[in-house]
Amino acid sequence: MKYIVRNLVTAAARNAAPRFSQAASIGLGARMCARVIQPVGTIRTLTTTMPMRVNGSSDSDLLHTLRDEADYEAKQAAEEGEPEFIQAFMNKTGFKIKTKTGEQKVTMTKQFGSETITISFDVGEILNAENPIADFETYRENDSGDVQKEAEINADDTPEDFAIGFTATISKNSTDMLFLELESNEGEVGVNHMRFLSNKDVSDISGMNLEWVRQKAYCGPLFGQLSDDLKENIDAFLAERNIDTGLTLFMQDYIEHKEQSEYLNWLRKFKSFVEA
Repeated sequence: MKYIVRNLVTAAARNAAPRFSQAASIGLGARMCARVIQPVGTIRTLTTTMPMRVNGSSDSDLLHTLRDEADYEAKQAAEEGEPEFIQAFMNKTGFKIKTKTGEQKVTMTKQFGSETITISFDVGEILNAENPIADFETYRENDSGDVQKEAEINADDTPEDFAIGFTATISKNSTDMLFLELESNEGEVGVNHMRFLSNKDVSDISGMNLEWVRQKAYCGPLFGQLSDDLKENIDAFLAERNIDTGLTLFMQDYIEHKEQSEYLNWLRKFKSFVEA
């Protein structure tokens, strides 16, 4: 039987010679032989391979740049260390700072007698700077297809002072909460709105619910239309609670510090995303 099988395979390979190379004919014979002599009842196992993951052609260059940038920023942060102005401000004013990595919101809370004072601001306020990003160049392609430098901005061109919109809440257990919408500009605190929110409405709510409560409450009179005596007394009331020029300068410095920290965190997340 084995002799007959070998001859049948050899004849089949010889007849197929004009269409296949010698290597192909040998392979064909081997496959036919395997099919003929396979014992009955043998179970053939199929092997599968996972498809190869294909990334973009630019991924390696992007990853290299992200690594270099993250390493540089991390080195700079390590050399500078934790800035002293943060602890100095907290020691002077009694505010405690609360923020999370990856989030823009910053809150500061302190006790002032029977009052709880909370200041809230956003790192995104740095975009109010005239030129928030320093040391960069812009290019534009002209009609001929040539790329030309259009503008260049250096760090010295970026203004140190920028407007910051922020809020302050002053609450007591026995009365409604005073909710202030404020703005710092050139070191001065400006009052946009002063509202009173019911303790019942603001208890155990936050986010969109607090926004809804705020919107439905009377926004208060225009600050600029108040009498001079009342405006001066309100300014003194806020300054005594450290809602003053010192606060606005601190917020500017802290926003710049946190923005730099968030940038490093963003680089690391971007790098991990590309590597995944």
